[in-house]
Amino acid sequence: MSETTTDAGPPPAARPPEAGKSASGVRASLAGNLNRRRLARGWSLRELSAATGVSKGLLSQIERAEANPTVDVLVRIADVLGTNCTDLLRQPLLEPEIIRASSLDEPADETSVSLLYSGHEQGRLEIYRTRLHPHAQSQVSSHGTESVEYVLVMSGQVTLVVNDVPYLLEAGDTARFSAQCSHYYTTEDSPAVTHTIVGYPRD
Repeated sequence: MSETTTDAGPPPAARPPEAGKSASGVRASLAGNLNRRRLARGWSLRELSAATGVSKGLLSQIERAEANPTVDVLVRIADVLGTNCTDLLRQPLLEPEIIRASSLDEPADETSVSLLYSGHEQGRLEIYRTRLHPHAQSQVSSHGTESVEYVLVMSGQVTLVVNDVPYLLEAGDTARFSAQCSHYYTTEDSPAVTHTIVGYPRD
């Protein structure tokens, strides 16, 4: 008896695992950003639907991170809420992003410019200079929903503590992190000076 074989063709291409995670993260960010901005205006889904022309059902799916709205839908929602698509899709910083001074390409005999961070904060900015004595700790802070803090260590050495996780920063190092998380700075045997910027989203 002869065997019968079936040529089923090549197997379907598998989607990279990170693609699904990335899409899910974007939907979750959109859901949270849309919900926060809608509630800040005291609007119900029905009221937002009437203002945007987007169905209440689709808006509900977006806020549950179950829908992939088109660019046209995002633009209509952003315009009514007084924001833009970038802000609606902005993902929160899950942990500090640190750039070490030693990693920068800065030739000794040339002028160099290094882009450290590019952000989309369009609201209020606060800029601080902080001088910490040896064995000091700054005040524990939290700056509100979607705020972002940038720190540059001008001199000395500090430990940035975000949600009880320590990050050691040397002179010249920079970090960016979600300022809505509980955070503070500490020093050991030497003093330190830092410059910090806190950016707030435009509501």
